[in-house]
Amino acid sequence: MSIVSWFVLLVVAHLWAAQASFKVPQGEIPQFADPIPNITAAVGREARLECTVENLGNYKVAWIKLSTQTLLTIDTMVITRDNRIRSTNNNFRQWYLHIRDVKEEDRGYYMCQINTEPMINMRGFLDVLLPPTILENGTSSDVMVNERSSVSLHCTTTGYPKPKIFWRREDGKDINLGSFGRKSYSAAKVEGNYLNLTHITRSHMGAYLCIASNGIPPSVSKRIMLEVNFPPKIRVPNQVIGAAPGSDVTLECKVQAWPRPMTSWVRNEDTLLLANSKYQLTEAYDSYNIDMKLKINNLQREDFSAYKCGAKNALGDKEGFIRLHAMATKQTQKKERDENIQNVSKSKELHDLTNGTSTESKILKAPTTNSLTDQSRLSPTVKKSKPNLPKSEGSEQMNKDGKPRQRSDVNFNTTNTCGDIFPDTKNIYALVWLAVYNWTRQL
Repeated sequence: MSIVSWFVLLVVAHLWAAQASFKVPQGEIPQFADPIPNITAAVGREARLECTVENLGNYKVAWIKLSTQTLLTIDTMVITRDNRIRSTNNNFRQWYLHIRDVKEEDRGYYMCQINTEPMINMRGFLDVLLPPTILENGTSSDVMVNERSSVSLHCTTTGYPKPKIFWRREDGKDINLGSFGRKSYSAAKVEGNYLNLTHITRSHMGAYLCIASNGIPPSVSKRIMLEVNFPPKIRVPNQVIGAAPGSDVTLECKVQAWPRPMTSWVRNEDTLLLANSKYQLTEAYDSYNIDMKLKINNLQREDFSAYKCGAKNALGDKEGFIRLHAMATKQTQKKERDENIQNVSKSKELHDLTNGTSTESKILKAPTTNSLTDQSRLSPTVKKSKPNLPKSEGSEQMNKDGKPRQRSDVNFNTTNTCGDIFPDTKNIYALVWLAVYNWTRQL
């Protein structure tokens, strides 16, 4: 403290003592009208203490901080070197002590004193509220564990009043508290400095928030990420997919793994597929979930094959299989349907033609009139179907007396041709065509 400051304090003390020794009539002695109310202020705000005095006269009012016995003000003059302090009054009756930008160390008792003989005083309490603060030292950071293990997250805070702490998941899901007996437990939030999780599974993975609140804004929180390691698992929604040649198709595999795995697509067990104009490889990530997709453009014959999606991390690897086969287009189906109709029509025609040829063949097998077979032995059908022919020169002649001539007189008609024995050319062509058609279908 400088010499000037000491000199000022000595002058003030002298005036204060001289004023205290001044005698006034008994009825005019100052007195306090009301007690000083206790007040509460949050850190950073302004606090104001009020002291109400009756019959002050020429006496002076001073403000003193009791915990440090520091003289703050006399009348409206500020004694302390703290520029946050000032004193005001309302008609010399209400006297106010203003403390701007309140700090935690301002908490305590303050005394309003009048320099009578003896001095009279009254005191009031200033309570300073502190919003909650989360301490880095003593609070969990991001944690990485394996499945089926346990973990305990903790959070350390300060504030006045003492903050309340509760935990919740950042994604809004319930916290899985594990199973006790045959029952599983979960909760939207958990109170307390510690969050204990047992029998960790991949469903526990995510961000957890430690939130501290004591009614003094603002509330604070800290984000703690819990990572759960496990080997890859693959699910294939459609294991067999059909597509038409020339079209585009998309194959899909759903993967779960952490740490994030390396992924790949393979065709025919030996061809690694890379992104280009033919193949489009995409992956969508959601925590430990990965949606793998392979889009194949302009399908060709060699594209219809077996495909494999794979995922691998430090804990293991997994594969999924998809079979892609060709499907007929509408035009191809119509063409095949028309061909089937034509084949049915041709088969019917050949069937009718074959039946006709068989009947004619039966007729051709019947003996001719110039054969040595007796016509009386022929069937009625043959007799009916065979036309009446004139007698040939070789037919047997009868004598007048009814006796037949000698067999040496019998001659054969040599005018009979192969057309009487074999079917005609049209029937031969039909039979040959039927044989070729059946042979082609067998191939």
